[in-house]
Amino acid sequence: MGYHTVVRTRRIAFRVHLKRYGVATFGPRAATTLERRQFVQSMEGMGERLRTLRKLHDLTQRELAGLAGVSLSLISKVEAGQRPGTWDLAIGVARALHVDAVALLGQSAEISGGDGRIAAALPGLRRSMAMYDFPPDSPDVPRPIAALADAVELAAAHRAAARYVQLGEALPSLIVELTQAAHGATSADQERAFWLLAVAYRCADALAFKVGEMDLSTTAIDRIRWAAERSGDPLMVGTAAYVRGQTYLVTGAFDSGLRALTAASAGIERQAAANPRAAAVYGALHMRAAVLAARGHKADEAWSHIEIAKAMSAVVGDDVEWYYTSFGPSNVRIHEVAVAVELGDEREALARAGDWIPSNAIPAERISHHLIDLARAQLWAADYPGALDSLLQARRVAPQHTRNHPMAVETARTLLHREQRRTDTAVGLATWLGIKI
Repeated sequence: MGYHTVVRTRRIAFRVHLKRYGVATFGPRAATTLERRQFVQSMEGMGERLRTLRKLHDLTQRELAGLAGVSLSLISKVEAGQRPGTWDLAIGVARALHVDAVALLGQSAEISGGDGRIAAALPGLRRSMAMYDFPPDSPDVPRPIAALADAVELAAAHRAAARYVQLGEALPSLIVELTQAAHGATSADQERAFWLLAVAYRCADALAFKVGEMDLSTTAIDRIRWAAERSGDPLMVGTAAYVRGQTYLVTGAFDSGLRALTAASAGIERQAAANPRAAAVYGALHMRAAVLAARGHKADEAWSHIEIAKAMSAVVGDDVEWYYTSFGPSNVRIHEVAVAVELGDEREALARAGDWIPSNAIPAERISHHLIDLARAQLWAADYPGALDSLLQARRVAPQHTRNHPMAVETARTLLHREQRRTDTAVGLATWLGIKI
């Protein structure tokens, strides 16, 4: 029996095993999203889930490491509970075993679906993005561009503050109205409408990504690119490429992502030296490239991108929110810690973080992300009180973002297993995150 036949036979046996216990598989013939989430919710701890999936496929740790393109040491440590999992591991194993990555991330139904009001907004959001080239024929006239710009500004503020419920309630009708305006306007107003539409689609991507609706996120990212190309603004096109980098991160296509970001940054490189706004977009592209390189285990390349981003932050000067993207010295430092964490180097992450406290002027979502990364490094360094405190700070700063972040959940779950004595605070946080105690 050939290798591919063996793997295929194991996959079929795996699906039969799941169906026998009333659980839907994660392939194209899967039943409902709820059933998939119930299966994910039923498994506790990434190490336990990894071991379960591996044994169902009748694979040794060494065989799975080879199929997933990760180290044997990493799989061994995660299964033993000595190290929390990573996106890199989840994606590699998911692709090797042909299961959904959330089966390894362990998001609960509440975390995957988010608040009921967010879930209620998703069908309307899908419809609004489906009609991107043929808006509905409505007698209602869109608001003036200035009023639409104000509405987009408010939506962007919701995104930056991780207020996903409010964002979900506002976006569907706003995207429809912007689509009508973009197709019905003329000259400069039309380009402005497409520019605003690109920002609205970006808000839609943020919402979809944070609640685990990856297909909707992918659609939103494609719409951002589509609208940006019609905005008449090269820097918005560069921003669209920055956002698209997220797709490469999630799918594990790190090399392709690095090439795409390099191509996008080349288009604005000359402007970056003298134009602070171009420098901000150029620097953001290199920050995202740094994370891609880190996840691809290219440490030297990752730190090289960070150095370029640092140079661009000097051109910009202060922390800014241009093109609805955070950039400046603070966000570069946040990415320094993130890169070290992605490389699995807790000492470097903690050294780069130091005793720095992010300013309240930085978007809440960015601060929360930093604190979750910091908590992961502290956990690896056996600083359990520090890790718990960082997660609690993340919850205070951006509760919806923290509750929907898989690494916050995984870190909190690991903390519960590592602490010799479970504190009421740790148990309370875990319960709030939807972790079964």
